[in-house]
Amino acid sequence: MIESDAPRKGAPADVADPLLGRILNERFRILETLGAGGMGRVYKAMQAPLDRLVALKVLNPQYSGEGKDPGFQKRFFLEASVTAKLRHPNTVTVIDYGKTEDGIYYIAMEYLEGLTLSQLLTQEGPLPWERALAIGQQVARSLREAHKVGLIHRDLKPANVMILNQEADHDVVKVLDFGLVKSFSGDAAMKEDTTLTQAGVILGSPQYMAPEQARNIADPRSDVYSLGVVLYQTLMGRPPFQAAQSIDVIVKHINDPPPPFHTVWPDHTVPAEVEALVMKCLAKRPVDRYASMDAVLQGMRTAASASGVSGVFATRTGLNAVGSGPHSGIHSGAHPALGSGPTPAPNTMALDISVDEAGGLAEKKSRKGLGIALFGVSLFVGLGVASIFVLRGAQKPPPEPAVSAPVARTPVAPPPTREAAPVAEAAAPPPAAPRPVRFDVESDPPGAEVKINGRVRGNTPLVINHTPDTPGLADVEVSFAMDGYQTVSKTYSGEPGTTVNVSIKLPRIKKQPGPKPSPKAPSSQYKDDPYQ
Repeated sequence: MIESDAPRKGAPADVADPLLGRILNERFRILETLGAGGMGRVYKAMQAPLDRLVALKVLNPQYSGEGKDPGFQKRFFLEASVTAKLRHPNTVTVIDYGKTEDGIYYIAMEYLEGLTLSQLLTQEGPLPWERALAIGQQVARSLREAHKVGLIHRDLKPANVMILNQEADHDVVKVLDFGLVKSFSGDAAMKEDTTLTQAGVILGSPQYMAPEQARNIADPRSDVYSLGVVLYQTLMGRPPFQAAQSIDVIVKHINDPPPPFHTVWPDHTVPAEVEALVMKCLAKRPVDRYASMDAVLQGMRTAASASGVSGVFATRTGLNAVGSGPHSGIHSGAHPALGSGPTPAPNTMALDISVDEAGGLAEKKSRKGLGIALFGVSLFVGLGVASIFVLRGAQKPPPEPAVSAPVARTPVAPPPTREAAPVAEAAAPPPAAPRPVRFDVESDPPGAEVKINGRVRGNTPLVINHTPDTPGLADVEVSFAMDGYQTVSKTYSGEPGTTVNVSIKLPRIKKQPGPKPSPKAPSSQYKDDPYQ
């Protein structure tokens, strides 16, 4: 089934929900609703007798009845059974799953505190490339374990990636929602059979699915493509392909090349090596992508090293507001719950230890730490040399001939006075360069062409950094143009160093009245988009 990745708000308190306060199978007492979607709900629950908070994913009753959708019930338990086999620290942990006597299907998972990557991007916009790679390499390691046991995710997207803060560890990743998982191994018990999907139904999220998934074909390289889309959005603030209808997005994935970074964000600072990494993941043909997650991780290390970060990814603790966030979406059931967590100091560097692909440990150090280490070595050497001179001075000097006495102590020139320092300090500093103004540009609907002062800068949503020619307010004229909508132009101003939110709703072009169309035949009841 196709769903958009638009963030879903947490379900409001529903006093009529019969599950609130109920205990499932004498183990899980349901406390509150955390999120809801077309396939089910996710609840915060307390597990007995451990008194442990869990996230409880419950299938909607419309899928639970016998004979209603047996394929969906199989997918529900397939997700639980296969995810329970995964042990990687970057994969959500399944605690239990089952069915009550009255036909309620549930999966109990660890309760996670943090934000989804989708929510984080909504709050902060595009992330620095070092941080994006630090998040991406954790996602790749989670998927690598799944691929090694013969499973592919098929629904990787920002809403299925949790970003956590755990004490001193920041940007800890958990990959969620293996509801569309598929086996590509020879294990017949795990293979997806034709009863799991209905004919003509496409599984996945259109903005993030690989081209071959439109034909219900997938292998590990399909997850590589989806990871490339996630990285693209993390770096540019938007996925590579957007359209009003889901089917149009799928067609773009099949036919259109991904837009180069500079067409989306002309002033971006992403190194060319990192952009090349993303574009290789987004190759149309699976054979042209990275063949495995191991190859993706090696590509990340190579791109980071070529861009000045040797062997490790510097991660920035940028979760400015980690609070009780609503769940971002439910595909085949709800995701694990979201809670509130500590707020780290912004714009700081986190040092962590990561396991490299050979199984060793690579310590991540910031450049500041390296400078401190070099300073310590220099100080140690300097003290050693000074101690040698002190010891030599303490020894009794050998007798010298009388003729050498007059030159035994040569007058030392006095150190230069510091009177000249004020002169240097009095020099006027050079004028500071004007700071850019960031314009976050959005439109309803998205995808409108944007011109800044008459120059095309890309399509919404996008971020524009505009540096004024002179100090003071920066004024820009922003024009929005889109087929079927009226072109709108407005002028916006902003102080240097600030962010200006530019958002506009485009009015539709009213169609001229014409002859009334002939009535449709009674059997013609198709929607504009059959995939909605």
